[in-house]
Amino acid sequence: MRNLLFIALAVLFTASCGSKEEKTVTKAEGLDFDSICVDTVVPLIQEEGAPTAHIHLSLMYAKGDKGAALNQSIRKGGFMTPDYMGILSDRLTMKQAVDSFIISYANDYKRDYAPLFRGDREHSDSYNLNYDCRTYVQNHRDGIICYIARSTMYGGGEHSVTSTVAKNLEVKTGKVVTAADVFTEGYEQPLADLIVGKLCKQQGVKTLKALQEKGFFVDIEPYASDNFILGDGEITFIYVDSEISPHEAGELRITLNDDELESLYK
Repeated sequence: MRNLLFIALAVLFTASCGSKEEKTVTKAEGLDFDSICVDTVVPLIQEEGAPTAHIHLSLMYAKGDKGAALNQSIRKGGFMTPDYMGILSDRLTMKQAVDSFIISYANDYKRDYAPLFRGDREHSDSYNLNYDCRTYVQNHRDGIICYIARSTMYGGGEHSVTSTVAKNLEVKTGKVVTAADVFTEGYEQPLADLIVGKLCKQQGVKTLKALQEKGFFVDIEPYASDNFILGDGEITFIYVDSEISPHEAGELRITLNDDELESLYK
């Protein structure tokens, strides 16, 4: 445990980590945001050439006491997988929470994979893991920030898995803003219909049945994802890889503007 803690602390630093994938802000609603960045490699066993787990985290957080409620929601929001942070003590600082995530990930990697590797050394490459999580802050609506985590995980399979988790948080309270907070009662079916219509346009078809024939919403009723971004004059609903579509379709984003949603808004 002490060795793993040393590894985590040796690579931990505070910086402004940017990315071209998502736009991010460093100031919003009277708060300054910064990033805790970690990039470390954990060997599966203490042996030269052993498989490794490569972990990269870029975790944005609000600086100062005014951001305490927001940071608590970020830590408890299930933005990273596994959700090691969700069970941590509230007394830990954000840096300590990141340290704990690295330690837990490394310990579980060694516990789960080392015994398998020792009996299967000819497939050494299949025990290499890669976990990359980068977070972003967006501010499109008064009093609310959207916190976005984009993660890519590879565990020796045929392909990596990329997913996006987005939650809209009230800055003062840290409360998650849900679709029920945004839309009038009974919004579910009309909103699902709008999403199907927009997806039909994206896929060049005209009906739900035609969408299903292409592998979308197969054996499930269409629904509005609770994974969404409250944007500037629009809302973007995010469906992760294989959630409602074939894997080859990747992550899906359906954007509806305020004019399209006007009748459903509170």
